[in-house]
Amino acid sequence: MKNAVAILLCALLGLASAAEYKIRSVEDLQTARKECGASSKVTEALIAKYRTFEYPDDEITRSYIHCIFLKFELFDDAKGFNIDNLVAQLGQAAEDKAAVKADIEKCADKNEQKTAADAWAFRGFKCILGKNLPLVQSAIQKPN
Repeated sequence: MKNAVAILLCALLGLASAAEYKIRSVEDLQTARKECGASSKVTEALIAKYRTFEYPDDEITRSYIHCIFLKFELFDDAKGFNIDNLVAQLGQAAEDKAAVKADIEKCADKNEQKTAADAWAFRGFKCILGKNLPLVQSAIQKPN
């Protein structure tokens, strides 16, 4: 009986902590960019493209975006997109979070194509970028 109560409490604490997503800062993004850039072997030419929000569909870029999404807990290789975390992270400045969520849900497919995780994450990222570029831009800018 005591074990059952302990397991139940642990499960409830796990759910409570999972529900609390920590918004990542611009500094967190810079750290993730450095780490993911190094592990994905991102070139200076690609970095220049990324600065203008141009993300070519190539192996290096897919790996880079996938890495950042994993570090920010926005994506899981088995479950896919974490919609609540995406809304929290990208919708910080949005007045209508329901609209942000609706747009993200349209982009967060269930990988019916059965593509690799990096291609799956990248596909959703490109869709989100296309639907909410201003939100993405505001989420990555330093506050004044």
